[in-house]
Amino acid sequence: MKKKRFDAQKKIFYVLLVAVLLLGTLNIAKAQGLLIPNIPLITHQEGVIDLDSLNLDQKIAQMIVVGGHPGTFIPWKNMQLGGIHLFALQTEHIFNNTIIDFQYGQTIPFFVTADLEGCVTPFSHIRNFTSASEIDDIGKAFEKGFREGEFLSKLGFNLNFAPVVDLEDQIWKCRSFPGNETEISELAQAYVLGLQNQGVIATVKHYPGKTLVAEDPHKLVVAAEIEDEDIYPYKYLIDKGDVKALMVTHIIASGKVDSEGFPSVVNENVISNIKKDYGGLIISDEIHMLGLKNYYGSVDEMYVAVFKAGNDVILNFDRNPNEIYRMIQVVKAAVERGEISEEQIDSSVSKILEAKGFVVR
Repeated sequence: MKKKRFDAQKKIFYVLLVAVLLLGTLNIAKAQGLLIPNIPLITHQEGVIDLDSLNLDQKIAQMIVVGGHPGTFIPWKNMQLGGIHLFALQTEHIFNNTIIDFQYGQTIPFFVTADLEGCVTPFSHIRNFTSASEIDDIGKAFEKGFREGEFLSKLGFNLNFAPVVDLEDQIWKCRSFPGNETEISELAQAYVLGLQNQGVIATVKHYPGKTLVAEDPHKLVVAAEIEDEDIYPYKYLIDKGDVKALMVTHIIASGKVDSEGFPSVVNENVISNIKKDYGGLIISDEIHMLGLKNYYGSVDEMYVAVFKAGNDVILNFDRNPNEIYRMIQVVKAAVERGEISEEQIDSSVSKILEAKGFVVR
């Protein structure tokens, strides 16, 4: 009798142990994003993509750039996201291998982005780059862009979030070029030409200006009055026609640019006014910076607002794959109920795919 009772207890123990192991495995898989449904691969015929062949999940996913943490290879690739942003890694070799691993098997390659401004950078422990604040002539600006583009291209990057054209940098003290608005514009243009000569897309930032003279929008909701000289570099660079991307800040702007009490990055009028004269990519600053996130009562409201405003590329560095997938579904629902125009989504996705070298029909 005792033996039977012992055998029964042993069976119950093993059943419970298996159940615990299964639940633990499922929880780990869920936390790593391994239970997220795959978004189908976008297909193309010899570099030509039929936009109508993409479903809404695919389109929205292409508009998102996430943090490229090595532990997220599988979910980021399964979701067919538009890009990854890399932070500091130990060596050039690790950077290159990480990018190769991310790009392997992708029918549509990732944008691989960096913040290389020659100031505080993810590459400071590998190579020294001259800070923008030390560049005082056009030749040096072109060489800075060329050398940084050469370095990034060799590692596998294709999009750099530079140059900064804020007229002053009172926060970092080194990210802005010296001089007045005309001199800064000319230096930035030379940098853009040097960088893009190496096949790396340049991003002029942070529209509409004064992001580095107010309180830090990484930490606070910030407002600033914008003057003619603040937006002069953007007009200059847009008129030149070379810069391929422009980043919009979270500053609540008044004056020559009026974001109507909203952070600039979520104001439809701010974005639409840029698009009147500019056909390149419009990129949001990272949306979890507190200067934007603290403005909203919920992240879902923020997600919808940043897409609805008309940004083409949205930076979301949340490490949780399940949250990125949820963001796609929140935005998809907003499109399906008519709050966000699908034509607007299509326009952004077309620009993204064309910037990646595809012909879109």
